Amino acid sequence: MFIGNNNVITPCISQCRLDDNDICQGCYRTSSEITDWANKSEDAKIAITIRCKKKIALRCQDSQ
Repeated sequence: MFIGNNNVITPCISQCRLDDNDICQGCYRTSSEITDWANKSEDAKIAITIRCKKKIALRCQDSQ
C-alpha cells in the first residue's frame, strides 16, 4: 500500500491489471477511481478502500 497526497492509504498493491470491466485485479478499484484518487474526498477514499479490502479478503478466503 502507498500513502497518497493526504492521510488515506490507497488500496494499491502494485499489481495493476485491468479486467474487461476496467476493474484492477490487484486492488479492485475502477480505472476512474485510480485516476481520480488525488481528487477524491477523504470520506470517498475511505469508502473505496473499505470496499476494495472486503473484495480482497473474499478473494483470499475463496482461494483457501
